[in-house]
Amino acid sequence: MAVLVAILVGGNIAVRESSGVDPPFTVVESQSMQHGNGSEIGIIDTGDMVLVKSPSKTDIVSYVEGYHSGYRSFGEYGSVIVYERSVGNPVIHRAILWLESNGDGTWSAESLKYYTDDGSETGTRMWSCSLYNDYLNMSGTLTLYDVGYAGKIVSINLDTLDNGRSGYLTMGDNAVTNRGFDQVIGVYGDLVAVENIRSVAWVEIPWLGSLKLMINGNTSALDTWASNSIGYLAVAFVTVIMVLMAIGYTSDCLHIKKAKKR
Repeated sequence: MAVLVAILVGGNIAVRESSGVDPPFTVVESQSMQHGNGSEIGIIDTGDMVLVKSPSKTDIVSYVEGYHSGYRSFGEYGSVIVYERSVGNPVIHRAILWLESNGDGTWSAESLKYYTDDGSETGTRMWSCSLYNDYLNMSGTLTLYDVGYAGKIVSINLDTLDNGRSGYLTMGDNAVTNRGFDQVIGVYGDLVAVENIRSVAWVEIPWLGSLKLMINGNTSALDTWASNSIGYLAVAFVTVIMVLMAIGYTSDCLHIKKAKKR
């Protein structure tokens, strides 16, 4: 038992040190990052607990950058970030594209250079802009094609953004409930600036957050989108108990054998 306690205490200290955020986790309360009905390991689902890291301890890779480099997290290209809003709970969504304000009403997004059908600078573009169509000088309506597991087509009128503020376009993965950028569908009113980013998603602990949702009586999204979470959590809990009992039994047997040898 002492060894188990030491492992738990040491693990907690290690997680907090690696995370740099207090608390080093967040509980997912909505379905906006799901890739379908039901909880899946490797995807951020309703009722999951997600360990997070401070932005100072990890790099943020946008979806467009990840498309070129191959970097993926939680079932898609790019990083998932947790950002603050002035009203409402923090949002855990994917960083899609960094837009740099040119300060003259136009925008730059150098990573679009490689957002093409073959990932090369000379490939067919998978984006367009209705007015200025240079990735270093954009204005009008920006459209990205074939985004995410469902191949979304998403657009935003750049003229609606605060041109004095650079930041990320963000979006939930769910192709049913989150068909557009957060900045278009009313999740957040502007680009997500660096100072608004609270943390970066690091490790998924599936189903564990379901306990918090049940205690708080917030089970509607859980029942609709991840009804299998409770069953999986129960199985996981029983498995852990059985493993701990087996470890304890084995330890007791070893102690008895050593005592007999004396």
